[in-house]
Amino acid sequence: MAMMVHPETALGLAIVVAFLSESAHHSAELNRMERGGRQLASELRQANEHVENLRRALTHRHMELNNAIEELHRRDAVGSPAARELLKRQEEAMTAANNALETRQEQNDVVFNSMERLLNMQVEQTANMQRAMSDLLQHLISQPRGHFTMSDSVVVQEQRNQDTGLSETFNLINEWLDAEAVSSP
Repeated sequence: MAMMVHPETALGLAIVVAFLSESAHHSAELNRMERGGRQLASELRQANEHVENLRRALTHRHMELNNAIEELHRRDAVGSPAARELLKRQEEAMTAANNALETRQEQNDVVFNSMERLLNMQVEQTANMQRAMSDLLQHLISQPRGHFTMSDSVVVQEQRNQDTGLSETFNLINEWLDAEAVSSP
């Protein structure tokens, strides 16, 4: 049994289905990116815990070295050059280890901040795209020009009359898009 549907109803249904399809796709993409962001944040937390463990070990080692340095100073009261050289090398090693830990922590912070900014930008772009598509579809629905169909995200108008050209419709859409672009931040 063939059902006859009014063209405006068919257009409305097609637009709603296209909008829901795009919304589902963007929602899935957003969820995938949020999962990735959470995974990266988790990995970064683990890396920070590792750095913290290294820092604790370094602090413990630092205390041991300080005790050894104090012992060397006590023994060095006589002026042993070999003990002074050992002391100097140990202090240089401690400084290098501290610098390496600080550099690693800074790199982790930069990566985490970059991933957070990237995720926020993607969320904002997805929301803007959905808002613009919704506005465009609302605008197209409000135009009683003819029969519209959605095909591969391209709007096509079938001409019912030779006098109304396709260029007029595209000019109206372009004017509307220009107005939206000017009004958006």
